[in-house]
Amino acid sequence: MSKQTEILHRLFEGVWNGENPDVADELVGPEYVIHDCEIAEEMRGPELYKTLVRMTREGFPDMEFTIEDAVEEGSKVALRWTMTGTHEGPMGDMEPTGKRVEMLAVEINRFEDRQLIETWTQSDMLGLMQQLESE
Repeated sequence: MSKQTEILHRLFEGVWNGENPDVADELVGPEYVIHDCEIAEEMRGPELYKTLVRMTREGFPDMEFTIEDAVEEGSKVALRWTMTGTHEGPMGDMEPTGKRVEMLAVEINRFEDRQLIETWTQSDMLGLMQQLESE
């Protein structure tokens, strides 16, 4: 496993899966940005990364992320990951449903000086909403 892919595994285990959220302070660059995310207009760096996790965990306190695939080329690493969790907190205007869900996503991450500095993510939000709204 390359250094950049190892960094992403450490971030997913430490921050997203909650083992050591402060690892973001070391592995995420001070100007980190995630594209297509409203909150990225207000903040940058490790604080942005940890805030995204905190917001997601509010809706899915037992969430768990699994990296299914990682492909690296140059300064970029593409991931395919799965998130599972139970919808126990508010998500936008939607009240908690108590439903167990699975969401798939693909993202591209860019690194500089052994730190994550940029992410583009395409998540299956339609599939997630369909799971939450189903009877």
